[in-house]
Amino acid sequence: MAETLKTVASLLRSLVALGSLAVVSVGGWLGYDAIHSQSRLEAELQKKSAEVTRLTDKVAEQAKKIDELDLSLRLLKRDHRLARLTVEDQWETPEKKLMTKLRFVEVNDEGQPLDKPREFTLEGDVVYLEAWVVKYLDEFVEKGDPARGTSVCLFKRLYGEHLEPSEGFELDSTHSRPAAYSSGREMPAFEREIWERFWDFANDPEKAQRAGVRAAHGDAPFIKVRSGKTYLVDLRASDGLTIRAVDSPPDEGKRL
Repeated sequence: MAETLKTVASLLRSLVALGSLAVVSVGGWLGYDAIHSQSRLEAELQKKSAEVTRLTDKVAEQAKKIDELDLSLRLLKRDHRLARLTVEDQWETPEKKLMTKLRFVEVNDEGQPLDKPREFTLEGDVVYLEAWVVKYLDEFVEKGDPARGTSVCLFKRLYGEHLEPSEGFELDSTHSRPAAYSSGREMPAFEREIWERFWDFANDPEKAQRAGVRAAHGDAPFIKVRSGKTYLVDLRASDGLTIRAVDSPPDEGKRL
């Protein structure tokens, strides 16, 4: 009986030892799994964090491109105010001819005169404004290039519907710089060459391309004017001239 009890006790001790070993083993495995799971979680978190950073950078880059595109479009569509045309008077002669007296002055973007107003009297009420226009490549306009960031024009003549263009009133001379683009600095050599050899640039695509010129040609918008009205002459940065009426004429020295 004692042997039996001793055997049972030994067996129980073995079972207890085995159970303890099992508990330790399971605990160790659970601890290892927990540590390993935490490592996997940390690695996953790092991966997600890197992905978030990448996406954030991509969004920022896209936002920058959108801003640049928006700026480019705004620069392309920017209008520069060049001149103001005011109808001083209209009347009929004894011969029933309609006459129009005009005041023309070149202005800056704020509407301030850049030179002394000039007055002209024409027969009729249709007024033509002739100019040479230089349009630079869009890439220069989009970047706001200081020298080629906008189309430029040189006013040539003003005339009416009953007057031959060649007999019109001269405005700017060929070798002068457009008043709207003068800033007190000396005219760059490339710009001087463009005005002095305007028709060469108009007829030589390679020459124009080297100078960054997209197009060079004459432009002569016209409008039927009415007494007491004022008209603004604008030039789009990437395009040509426009003439538009405004509600009331400004004082010459005030901003329009």
